[in-house]
Amino acid sequence: MEGEEKSKKVTKEKRSIKKSKTVALPANEIPAAPVAKPEPTTVTANAPAPVVKAKSAAKEPAKKVARPKKVKDPTFEEIQLQAYFIGERRKKYGIPGDETSDWVEAELTLRAQIASK
Repeated sequence: MEGEEKSKKVTKEKRSIKKSKTVALPANEIPAAPVAKPEPTTVTANAPAPVVKAKSAAKEPAKKVARPKKVKDPTFEEIQLQAYFIGERRKKYGIPGDETSDWVEAELTLRAQIASK
């Protein structure tokens, strides 16, 4: 009986503990890292003079970095269906292999099809 009472107390204590939620700052409130400025270089007699670009009066806006497109991964059902057809073809022609190799081949085939679109 004592064991049952202890287990009830433990579960009661576990229920009473509340977990605190962490709050993330919005993206506009996160400070950006400072940009490092290059140090001026000295010119030696044998080295060519460094090329200095002229600053234009109007400042150009910063160029946006081109981000690679996110490739949509095939769904579980799409892979499953493709693996089924690969397995059926493999069995029909007597090609050696197993379900795992069919699944991997189906994933690779579908990803290649999506990437080519």
